Amino acid sequence: MYGSYKPAVQVGMQPPTACHLAEGMPRFTHSMQPATAPCMNQSGLLNEPTLLTSKPANQQNADKESHADEGWLDDDESGAEDKGPSQDYTYCGVDLKPVLPAALAVSTVIGGLCMLLVQIPMLSRFTTLSQVWLSAPFVVVYGIVLGCMAYCACADPGQIKETGKMKIGAVGGMDIEEGIPRRAHKSWQYSRPIRRYDHYCKWVKNVIGLLNHREFVIMVAGLLLIGVLGIMVDIWLAILIAEKGFFKFEIVVALHLGYSVTLLSIAWPIFKIHFGLISRNEMAQEWKKKEHYVANNTSIGDNVPVEDLEDDEYNELFDRDSFVYDRTRNPFDNGCFTNCLNFWCQPRWTSDEKGEF
Repeated sequence: MYGSYKPAVQVGMQPPTACHLAEGMPRFTHSMQPATAPCMNQSGLLNEPTLLTSKPANQQNADKESHADEGWLDDDESGAEDKGPSQDYTYCGVDLKPVLPAALAVSTVIGGLCMLLVQIPMLSRFTTLSQVWLSAPFVVVYGIVLGCMAYCACADPGQIKETGKMKIGAVGGMDIEEGIPRRAHKSWQYSRPIRRYDHYCKWVKNVIGLLNHREFVIMVAGLLLIGVLGIMVDIWLAILIAEKGFFKFEIVVALHLGYSVTLLSIAWPIFKIHFGLISRNEMAQEWKKKEHYVANNTSIGDNVPVEDLEDDEYNELFDRDSFVYDRTRNPFDNGCFTNCLNFWCQPRWTSDEKGEF
């Protein structure tokens, strides 16, 4: 799970510190290079040098692939176009990953029913508040969250449209005359690259890209709000129960409080990370690969692109949170306000939209 995040929109400010290697995870070396699909660099063409670096983009991605995993952002499944899901969640021969989307949806529905059928009626009975007015905002929030959840899971995330200038081969090969858009990325899940690719989310079992990114952020924000409101209502009810001596449903309140605390502990770090990415107009894929970050006090000097570091030094600085976001390396960063405005207001459904913003 990610840790704390400090927004950074200029050189010298610290990047998110949440991408620590998991405890006990082995350091990455060249002999452990994963199979990764070609990632588009700033030129929009495959296998050309990335901006301000001297290594090919595919070599950088293989050498410096981050092992960070926020629980929702799982690029170990989406980095290679020729491989399917990893075996990290296989126990006793049973793959548990298909259970995760169902667990998220079912727990959200059960939590909503508990709130509407138990907590709110109790709160209305203990106070003079109307049950209808108490229920209305929760119905709206749960409806939006479940709707966005279903959309993120089922929608096309924004595959590149096949035209006369782009031909998709039978085995994923592409005959491209003009090159695929910048920020597009190939995923094992789809036959065509995804425009404005962000990450693969195993909790909705789908890629998050141009056409479902905003809905994903709304879903995470909604889950965060559900957790906060649930804790507030449960604590309020616990105080009222203690005062009035009504002990019939306290176990339900206690269980729902535990659910709300768990949900908040999961949703809050994820929301912070994505809020920071949006404020810098940085895709999660770019953040994990540290495309816009530099390091100081290295063996080869200051302000060094992290992709140019040797593996041992990279891992050492990575553990010390020494990577610094360099706004000049991100041509899409136009300042926090403009970045947020573009994210929420930029039209995404036009036929010629490439996701290059």
